[in-house]
Amino acid sequence: EIKGFICVYYIEPMEYEDLSWESKDKAMVIHRMAVNPNHRQQGVATKLMNFAEKLALEKNVVYRKTDTYSINTKMNSLFKKCGFNLVGEMSFLGKEKSFYCYDKLLKK
Repeated sequence: EIKGFICVYYIEPMEYEDLSWESKDKAMVIHRMAVNPNHRQQGVATKLMNFAEKLALEKNVVYRKTDTYSINTKMNSLFKKCGFNLVGEMSFLGKEKSFYCYDKLLKK
């Protein structure tokens, strides 16, 4: 049974260009993550984030970016819990409310 998934790659949305990111370095970007409803509240999301961080370091990428819909309280809390910093807001996908953008500089 699949407990969850996370999608990471190096392509940044065009909307990221207008934000003041901490670094101009190549970044690993988290684009999607989901946890099976049967496995929520079991630390799966944190484990997926830790996996992505380890993968970034293995690829010698020390900078990570991500975003989530402003009303997605669980993801916003997770990013803060995992040490991401709020960079700003952007309009995205024609949604009514903004998306919050986060970044994190990793230590090698």
